Amino acid sequence: MYTKDIRRKMIKGLYVHIPFCRHICYYCDFSRCIYDKSLSDRYLQHLRREIEMIDQNSFETIYIGGGTPTSLDKEQLIYLLESLARFKNVKEYTVEINPESFDLEKAQLLKKYGVNRVSIGVQTFNENLLTRIGRKHNNIDVLNTLEYLTIVGIKNRSIDLMFGFKEQTLKDVLNDLHKSVMLDIQHISIYDLEIYPRSKFGLQKYQKADEELTFMMYQTIIEFLNQHSYGQYEISNFALPTFQSQHNKIYWYYQDYAGVGLSACGKIGKLRYENTENFVKYLSDNYRSKEINLSNDDIRFEALMMNLRLNEGIDIRQFDRRFQCNILEDYHQAVEKNIQSGLLEIKDSHLKTTAKGIFVLNDILIDFMN
Repeated sequence: MYTKDIRRKMIKGLYVHIPFCRHICYYCDFSRCIYDKSLSDRYLQHLRREIEMIDQNSFETIYIGGGTPTSLDKEQLIYLLESLARFKNVKEYTVEINPESFDLEKAQLLKKYGVNRVSIGVQTFNENLLTRIGRKHNNIDVLNTLEYLTIVGIKNRSIDLMFGFKEQTLKDVLNDLHKSVMLDIQHISIYDLEIYPRSKFGLQKYQKADEELTFMMYQTIIEFLNQHSYGQYEISNFALPTFQSQHNKIYWYYQDYAGVGLSACGKIGKLRYENTENFVKYLSDNYRSKEINLSNDDIRFEALMMNLRLNEGIDIRQFDRRFQCNILEDYHQAVEKNIQSGLLEIKDSHLKTTAKGIFVLNDILIDFMN
């Protein structure tokens, strides 16, 4: 069943999940666990089996995320990259990096196997805040990571930052932005903190910064990064010209992608699937936990939801042709309500969020669900 799904047509992107971390961050709710060599050895063997079931030998993008892919030791990282080596003509090949578990040898391995883009988990340059949120790296580790990448010639670098911590001031956020643009960084993803029930912060009943301050932080981020040539192209993503994430745009344009590994998801045509989060099941080669056959209405709404994340919004004519609908008529009430509220606008034949609306997209989408 797995190979039949994949072989329906060429899939553009492949996501690979590595669930291991040397330490667990207090805000994290992804499928992850503390690194154990024996468990990770077994996991990688079963991951290779799942990868071998994919009946195509090329992807435009590959993204290895987690967890922390660089928590793997050198031999394990080789094994992982060898498992993916049969996929040819990969235009964008990304690996997530945690500075605490990265060194020159790992950088050399990434380069050897064709990785040409990295996403570095920085979160903040405030070392006191790093400690408070459970991060173990420091600013020297970040600088060393960038130096290793320079030595091996991986020039497409993205960093992750976060805002909205109650201990964080607007000045702290500006300091993070200043430090970021002074480095050789081409892409910045900056996320508003969310408190998930299963995370340590969730269990602690941690209270984030208030909504007014968080909104000021977000507006400041947009203005600052735009002034420094980082164009915002999605709610949380900013890039120098030509450095937008091609893999993530597959999701936002609602194109097909495959996912392998614990908790990974995929969408192929009208089928969306989710892999199990249970190690026992995964290590018994029972990969999938759920398969959903999407209705036409499901597909149309999900495409709308993802497209509205983009600054360019929804190309109305293209959307109507693709889904054989009339978006302005089919969602007339939701569109009109949010235009009148100043949250949506129609500009250059695109339906898009305004500067105010992009911060409250979830509220907008509720109207489209009704």
